[in-house]
Amino acid sequence: MKDNQLQMLDPMKAIPHDDMVKLLKLCWEWRHNPNLVMQFGNVEAEIEFFASLVKADGWLKGDRQQELEEVEISDWTTTDVFFMNHIHTCFADNKRKKKQVGWKIRNSLLNVVNGKVPACGMDWQNVYKVYALVLTKYKHWVAVMIDLVKCEIKVYNSMVSLIPDEILKEELAPLSITIPNLLNTIDFYEEGVYANNCSRDWWCSWPIERVDVPQQSNQGDCGMFVLKYIELLSAEIPLATCTSQNMPFFRLKLATEITRGDAYMP
Repeated sequence: MKDNQLQMLDPMKAIPHDDMVKLLKLCWEWRHNPNLVMQFGNVEAEIEFFASLVKADGWLKGDRQQELEEVEISDWTTTDVFFMNHIHTCFADNKRKKKQVGWKIRNSLLNVVNGKVPACGMDWQNVYKVYALVLTKYKHWVAVMIDLVKCEIKVYNSMVSLIPDEILKEELAPLSITIPNLLNTIDFYEEGVYANNCSRDWWCSWPIERVDVPQQSNQGDCGMFVLKYIELLSAEIPLATCTSQNMPFFRLKLATEITRGDAYMP
């Protein structure tokens, strides 16, 4: 996403009338054909996802969300909802190794680091931060930010009362262990913008720290909260608008953006 676009991002910008009309028309078409699957740019969506999106307090299912419209990003990139599956697979493949060298890395994970997946992704060599969505065992979405310079992981949890910090850190342990070993295996810090520029001993397990963020007041808004966290944090905009009161508006706004094929653009 271009820098000037990020600076102009208005979280509470009104939804254009024409976009609402298109969304209503789409809902009408889906009502008459429940099996309809639509393609919006690089985004594929089914009625189940859209129904959960526009429903107040609807829990967002992520397994049918594919790739976002390709956009230009500055110093950060993102992953898709399958990223943690790749991390867990890599961790399982290598967790018995006694030394942090020579990890077996599957192409599915290398494609993420190289910026080939998702379509909106960038080569990690060209960014400083990587944002990802994580579905916990509590069926609760959290956002994480992998800081490639400070060699640490930040967690943004919209319902701290549901998952204590220690349990969340334990669940994210495969990520904190796999990331440094993954980057070591591909000689990530030997070239590009990160040559000798990491601020700590990156080959150790990376620390996980939860960041205080606005909290949700219901059970189903976690997906929307983490999407807004990433959208606003990447644009360096305060999270003050991330409230349960604003989530119905954000749901409709995201639905109209997807139908336009430019989700996450202002």
